[in-house]
Amino acid sequence: MKNKLEIFLVAGLLLGAVIARSYRINFPLADWHSWRQADTAAVARNFIKTKFDLLYPQSDSLLALNDKGLDNPNRLFINEFPLYNASVALLYKFFGVNVMYGRLVSLVLSVTGAFFLYLLTKKLLGRKTALLALFYYAFNPYNVYYGRVFMPDPSFVSLGIISLYWCVKWVEKNKFIYGLLMAITFALATLVKPYALLMALPMVYWVILNWRLSVFKKPELYLFVVVALLPLLLWRFHLSLHPEGSFASTWLLNGDNIRFKGSFFRWIIFDRLNRLIFATGGFVLFVLGLFVSYMRKNTSLFFCWALAVFIYITIFAKGNVNHDYYQLPIMAPGSVLVAIASLFLIRLGTNKIVRVINSLLVTALLVISFAFGWFEVRGFFNVNNIAIVNAGAKVDEITEDDALVIAPYMGDPAFLYQTNRWGWPIGGDVESKIKEGADYYVTTSKDEDYAKLKVKYPVVYENDEFSILHLSGISK
Repeated sequence: MKNKLEIFLVAGLLLGAVIARSYRINFPLADWHSWRQADTAAVARNFIKTKFDLLYPQSDSLLALNDKGLDNPNRLFINEFPLYNASVALLYKFFGVNVMYGRLVSLVLSVTGAFFLYLLTKKLLGRKTALLALFYYAFNPYNVYYGRVFMPDPSFVSLGIISLYWCVKWVEKNKFIYGLLMAITFALATLVKPYALLMALPMVYWVILNWRLSVFKKPELYLFVVVALLPLLLWRFHLSLHPEGSFASTWLLNGDNIRFKGSFFRWIIFDRLNRLIFATGGFVLFVLGLFVSYMRKNTSLFFCWALAVFIYITIFAKGNVNHDYYQLPIMAPGSVLVAIASLFLIRLGTNKIVRVINSLLVTALLVISFAFGWFEVRGFFNVNNIAIVNAGAKVDEITEDDALVIAPYMGDPAFLYQTNRWGWPIGGDVESKIKEGADYYVTTSKDEDYAKLKVKYPVVYENDEFSILHLSGISK
């Protein structure tokens, strides 16, 4: 009976996670962090529009990507291995191009990661902790939003969870197949996003904790290390041969020398962990979970996992301050720590009455976490500028398929993506872009630059929202 109830609860939680992540899944890419989603989506779409080449993924933008100003005429976008983009492109091949499929891939991987987090937690901490961790991971509003975005981040986080699960299985059973699965999933995670290297710390910790130095006498260990790391090394070598296809990234480490400044701690601890991710109530439990987890063997793995995320946040200090989605890896160990702390508080009760009161207090903290979290995240789902969506649709309707378009949006490729054309996501120096082949200029801002261009070039279409100019047309 217990097993049937457990299966029912797990299935219900996973179904609920799917339903939650389906919210506005068919909305256009004009919501929160649309710039990063648009770049990712452009690569997937171009696999269908041009050629399916995993070694040379292409975006829509003709802008130079890196800080060296290298020209990028082939629109290369070789930052991460395009495993996620290619998976989306396969769906496009059979069902047509629709951003919903990109979000669906993220949804499936996010929920799969949730399931493996449950399996991992149950194996080490038992059924109750696992169910509570799964509940928090499934419905945390921040995690819900980033569990259905058109970005590779949900993929690498889930693959990281799965690799740690296989690591624990390998240590438990000492079977080659589990070690191989660990190495393969770890390799895939780091290919999708090199930040997944952070998972090496809890994996190494768990292996050494259980096998001590005798692990180095296992010949298969060295094979697993090669399988886990060689694909990433080969990809980074390939990237080094095409520096024009990589965006500037050194600023992510310590731009503005922000690491360990007061503003760094304020942004990461107060604004992100406390306000946005764990949303006050969950943050209280998360901190308590850190204090009570490191003292026991099995719970210490999750403490070490959280520590690995903090090290990653510290190394990529500026990136984590600028982008809230960079903290997505904290959700997995954080959810388990919240569950550990919740059950710890409940079990503190010396009698039934105290346990009931403690249970109510824990419930209140969880309700606060979800309520405040939703308050912070609900705007993320909104389309921030419907005009760029409408303008892009009109450009796609009335212009030639091979037209090059200028779609100024302060360098944000979200507007350019909506046009389904290649070109430039920034205005200025229009004459130079015309020499490079620019055919149309589309804008939602009737500013001074537009007024000057309108005098020189014919208007193809104009309404209250946007205007389209034909740069290759006859000048007035």
